[in-house]
Amino acid sequence: MDTIGERIVFLREKLDISQKELAEQLGITAASLSRYENNIYDPKGTIITSLCGLLHTSADYLLGMTDNCNAIGSHVMPSEKEFYFWKLYQALPSEDKIRIEERILTLHEIHENSKRN
Repeated sequence: MDTIGERIVFLREKLDISQKELAEQLGITAASLSRYENNIYDPKGTIITSLCGLLHTSADYLLGMTDNCNAIGSHVMPSEKEFYFWKLYQALPSEDKIRIEERILTLHEIHENSKRN
């Protein structure tokens, strides 16, 4: 992948976001996003900044300065499995989210205690 358009398409598809959804989140038309993805136009800096946040990547990746699409400063993009579970979690009602959070905290405490012993 050499072009910004190819990189936008790659990340958008990796995150399972439609072109229409991403365009709406960017506040642009789907036609404008299509022009970026097809390298007809280059996105302005403000759009690149927004794309980085929405696609969980860095400007360095979008601009072809690195091939590491997962790096966001010192943060790493979640794996596909982690992102899948995050999407499932987001779909839960709030009372179920509380149950999940309690279980995670309990498991974390058990893990931490086992490391000390």
